[in-house]
Amino acid sequence: MRASKVTVVDYRTSNLLSITKALQRVGAEVELTQKADDIAKSDRLVLPGVGAFGAAMRNIDSLGIREALVAYGRSGRPLMGICLGMQVLFSVSFEQGTYHGLALLPGEVVAFREDTGMKVPHMGWNQIMFRKKSRLFEGVRDGEYAYFVHSYYVKPDEDCMAGATDYGVVFPAVVESGNTFGIQFHPEKSQSFGLKILENFLSV
Repeated sequence: MRASKVTVVDYRTSNLLSITKALQRVGAEVELTQKADDIAKSDRLVLPGVGAFGAAMRNIDSLGIREALVAYGRSGRPLMGICLGMQVLFSVSFEQGTYHGLALLPGEVVAFREDTGMKVPHMGWNQIMFRKKSRLFEGVRDGEYAYFVHSYYVKPDEDCMAGATDYGVVFPAVVESGNTFGIQFHPEKSQSFGLKILENFLSV
């Protein structure tokens, strides 16, 4: 069986080794890039990331790849953002200031409120509750657990939430709009469930 080619964007905000190995494990042929030309000609794109939203967008701009990412997302080709990479798909973040994202999906990124009694950052295993049918959920059960590490979450403006998690507030763990997907948790740390999500993305 021919491997699916996936371009993983290296915008200096994550350890790419773990997500690269996870994609390869489910059958992907992975290419890492920091170049707009590579993004433009990709058939399938993954935008990972950990850290702060503002730093991520500064790195994207310093690499000169913002326009290429937006054009790719608007082309209808499969795109997946992971953790911070999911958050930058949205319009704006209020993490340590106000920063504009790629605006491929409408919504804002906000902080967990510490007065809920829940520890921040949200770190560890939590359940994914299905909200609507998603191609990422083929062959997985509702209520599976995934591994999270984040202090901010997305409040989408439209009904793109495919999977939700409750951590003092119900927030999107999985989003899907056309061929644009986002997952807030770390699939490479979420055992068989996370690997199946990545495998399903390769079939989109």
